[in-house]
Amino acid sequence: MRVRDILDAPQLRMRLLHGEAGALDRTVARVCATDMPDPRPFVTPGALVCTGLVWRQDAADSDRYVGLLAAAGVSGVIAGQALHGHVPADVVAACEKHGLPLLSSPQSVPFSRIIEYLAEQAAEIRWRRVQSRADRQRRLLASVAAGRSVGELLTEVAAEQDISAWLVTATGRVIAGTAPLSEDEIDRIVTTAVTAPRLPAVTTGAVRLLQVGAGDRITAWYLALRPAAAEPDPFGADLAAVTELYRQRTTDRLHLDWELADRFPMPFPEPADAALVAVVCEIHAGGTSEDTRKAIRTALHDALPGISTAIDAEGRLVGVVAGAQDEVATALRRRLARIAPALNGIRLAIGVSARHRDEPLTGAVGAAAAASTAARDDEGSVSVRVADIDTAVGLLTAVPGRLQRRFAERVLGPIVDYDRQHRAELLETLEVFLGCEGSWRQSAQRMHVHLNTIRYRMGRVEELTGRDLSRLDDRLDLYLALRTLTTHAAPA
Repeated sequence: MRVRDILDAPQLRMRLLHGEAGALDRTVARVCATDMPDPRPFVTPGALVCTGLVWRQDAADSDRYVGLLAAAGVSGVIAGQALHGHVPADVVAACEKHGLPLLSSPQSVPFSRIIEYLAEQAAEIRWRRVQSRADRQRRLLASVAAGRSVGELLTEVAAEQDISAWLVTATGRVIAGTAPLSEDEIDRIVTTAVTAPRLPAVTTGAVRLLQVGAGDRITAWYLALRPAAAEPDPFGADLAAVTELYRQRTTDRLHLDWELADRFPMPFPEPADAALVAVVCEIHAGGTSEDTRKAIRTALHDALPGISTAIDAEGRLVGVVAGAQDEVATALRRRLARIAPALNGIRLAIGVSARHRDEPLTGAVGAAAAASTAARDDEGSVSVRVADIDTAVGLLTAVPGRLQRRFAERVLGPIVDYDRQHRAELLETLEVFLGCEGSWRQSAQRMHVHLNTIRYRMGRVEELTGRDLSRLDDRLDLYLALRTLTTHAAPA
C-alpha cells in the first residue's frame, strides 16, 4: 500500500497538507501511533506515523521531531487536530523541509480506525497475492500437463515478467533460454551455482540463481533470471518448482536407460561410416558410492549430449559419442572443470580415443581406458587425456606420468647428472643431434662448434647411457626420453 492510497480512502477523510508526487508513492510497511518526545524507539523504516502533536510545546519542537522521523526512514506523517484544533504551520514547514508527506486527519476519525483500515487493506493485498500466485501455479502446471516444452514455457513467462531467463545445468549446458549466453557468462552462472553458500544467490553479473531440484549441486539445474529481484520473489520460486517437473522427467528417463544398459549389456552401436569417440571415466578418492557414480554419470551426459554410457566390470564409466576426438576432449575439459568445486575431494581421470577407420569400437575403448589410467597421476580434480596411439610419442603419453618420469630418469639420468657437474651440454647436444637426424656436420653447424666436439659429446652420451646411436631402437629410446623431459621436470 502507498501513502496516496490512504489519502484516497473516502472513509478516512484525509487532507493533504504537504507531499510531492514521488513521496506519495512511498510504500507503507506498517502504521504506528506515538507522541513520545523521542519517537525513534517506536517507529521503523517505511512506517506511517500517526501523532496527536502532544510533543509540540513551541515551533522549535517541530523541526527536531520531524527530523527524527525522517532520519528513521518513515514513509509519512498523519497529524491529528484534537489538541490544537488544526495542524500548526511550523509542523507543515518541518515536513516540507525534511521531505515527508503530511496528512491531516479530522477529529472525528481516531487513529485506531486508520490502523484498522490499513490492517484490512494489507490483509486484502496479501490475499490477492496468494490468489494470484495460486492462479499462476495452476497455469504453469497446466502448460506442463499440455506437453509444452520447457523452452516455450520459459520464453512465455519471461516475456510476461519482462526479464531474461535461462535454465542451465551444473556443467553449463543451456537447456532453454531467452537469449544466447557467452561461455564467460555461463562460467559466472555455474561458478556461483556450485560455490554459493546458499541459494538463491546473485552473480557478479546481477543474475539471480535459483536451484531447480533438491540434492547435490552437480545434478541440479539452475534457473537464472535477469534482472535479479532485490528480494526473493515468488515468481522465480514458482517457475523453479515447475521446471523441476521437467528436470525430474529427464532424470527418470536417463536413469531408466542406465538401468537397461547396465542390466542387459549390449554392444554400443557402431555404424561403419560414423566418427565415434570412446570415453572412459575413472572415479577416485571417495567416488565409489552409487550416488556419486550417478552424479558423475549425469555430469558426463550433460557435458556430452548424445553420449551412451555403461559401467564396465571394473566400475568405470564407459561411453561412446559421435564427434571429433579433440572436440570431445575440449568439451570435457571445459564443462567438467565447472563442477570441480562441487566434487569435494573426488578425482576424475578420463581417457578419450577416436575410433579409427576399420577399427572395432573395442579398440578405441581400450585406448581410452589406457589414457584414463595415465591420467590418474595428473594434478587437479578433473584430468582428461587423449589416447594418441598413432605415433610412438603418442603411445608414450598413454603411460602413467610416474612411469614416464621413471623412464626418463633411467635413460637420461646419468647425462643430467654429468651436465650438472661438468656443464658439458651433453643433453642439449643430444637433442640437436637427434633433430638433425644423426648428422654430425649439421649438428656442429647448428651449435657453432667443431665437428670433433659433436663426436666427442655423442661418445660420452653412449658411454653414460649404454646406448649405441647407430642403432634405431637406441635412438628411439633417447628421443622418447627427451620428449618426456619437455613435459615433466628434469629427473633428479
